[in-house]
Amino acid sequence: MFGGEPMSNQLALGLISLIVAIDNALFAGMVLSWTSGKHKKETMIVVGSALSIYQILATIGVGQLLSNVTFRILVILVLIWMSIRALMIPSTSRSNSNISVIWKVFMYTALGNLDNVIWLGSELKGQYFWFISFSLITIPLFIITSLFLSDQFERHHWIRILGSGMMAWAAGGLILETPGWKITSNNTIFPFPQLIITLFIVMMAFFVNLLVIRRQSHQRHL
Repeated sequence: MFGGEPMSNQLALGLISLIVAIDNALFAGMVLSWTSGKHKKETMIVVGSALSIYQILATIGVGQLLSNVTFRILVILVLIWMSIRALMIPSTSRSNSNISVIWKVFMYTALGNLDNVIWLGSELKGQYFWFISFSLITIPLFIITSLFLSDQFERHHWIRILGSGMMAWAAGGLILETPGWKITSNNTIFPFPQLIITLFIVMMAFFVNLLVIRRQSHQRHL
């Protein structure tokens, strides 16, 4: 009588948009912490605006992109690299141009959250006006959260383990859903296979970082 179902759909879409904005901020904040600390606020304003436009344009077509195995494998490899990179201690001599920082943060965040874009697409149900409105409204939340998390990543290195695990979890989910590789049932209550893949990727990330640290230590003593 009062249009309860459309209102319910709008609330669901708004909640998902909020979660996606925070998830985007987790990715962006971590990647931003790898770069120089200059002009962070301006960088995130540009990235947040670009991500919002990208999210609006990509939501409908990203499912078709991920059905391409080559593209899916590329995204998986990027996520695994991000999991490894998250554990690396930033160089004290970081110097990046503003354009390269914006590009790096945007690309890593966009690729890392393709699963969220698919999630948004599944809940869209033709509500384009509300979807565009929520995507624009959540930009300030994204900027504030990503700047806060970037500072936390730089101050508390143990948080990098969580960031590495987040990338590994996203990669594990895509691996399990890749055509020809799918080994899980939709009826699985707890995603144990995804957890196992996540732990394997994080352990691999630790191993690679240990090799890098040992190599750098050896070079210093030469």
